[in-house]
Amino acid sequence: MHERAWPRLDFPMNTSPLRAALSDLERDLESAREARYQIECEEAGRTAKGGWDEPAAVLPAFLNKVFETLLVVLEAADLAQSRQRLIERWGDFEKDGGIGKTLYDERYDYLESKPFDYVDQLVKNVRILASEGLDARDSYELAMLENILRKTPVLVRKRGVEPENEKHVREVMHDYLGAFFTEYKSEITITGVMKDFKPDGGVRNLKAGIEFKFADTHAEVTRAMGGIFEDVSGYSGSLDWTRFYTVIYQTDAFESEDRVKSELARAGTVMTWKAMLVTGGGARKRRTNPVT
Repeated sequence: MHERAWPRLDFPMNTSPLRAALSDLERDLESAREARYQIECEEAGRTAKGGWDEPAAVLPAFLNKVFETLLVVLEAADLAQSRQRLIERWGDFEKDGGIGKTLYDERYDYLESKPFDYVDQLVKNVRILASEGLDARDSYELAMLENILRKTPVLVRKRGVEPENEKHVREVMHDYLGAFFTEYKSEITITGVMKDFKPDGGVRNLKAGIEFKFADTHAEVTRAMGGIFEDVSGYSGSLDWTRFYTVIYQTDAFESEDRVKSELARAGTVMTWKAMLVTGGGARKRRTNPVT
């Protein structure tokens, strides 16, 4: 067997990009892990519950997504040597059968994916350097929180709900979040200097507050964005709650998430505040004029 070259990181000059990207990296890596496990089950003649239609295509897709994110993050964190080593190793993997290459070992019932093993260790190193105060379990839960929030329309639909307002969306998500996260609370108040901030819920151990907004027109999406800026400007900071998510549930493709992210970036809020724009069914109930 060849000796493995495990990734290592030189000391970063700027850890902020590492903290900002960690949950996205964890989420994409978890998707790659699920695909890898499904391939392993298929090789072993087992049936994996759920999963992807084509895990062999999904695995390299998410690994390359992690790779592309790491390139940007390592450059932003002034980790030039680590970035160059990653590029070199990725080139070696591509020459040696491609990023999707796997090898199943029947003796140990284990599917080897060298690119997965490499970036898995690299993300662990990023987690350590980010120094967010999150252990491995909490870091994984943070990635899962973002994954669940992004699936809000799917979960609402599975419950057979055609939402007419924010309350309908919020009630469905309270149930799912409360079932998944032990420390989820549906009512929290964060004390501020100018005013108190009351998100719709939060996961205490992740220090993450969550808000849901409902938009049935483009104008309502714009107002929802304005509400985020208002919350940001009125929030003074808390040691107990350090990251915030706003899920804007739009009933049609009125706006793109890239544009929402761009607006937040211009406001300088991307480090602590994330907005997710999701699209699902439903419509706001219109008022009808009484017959005279």
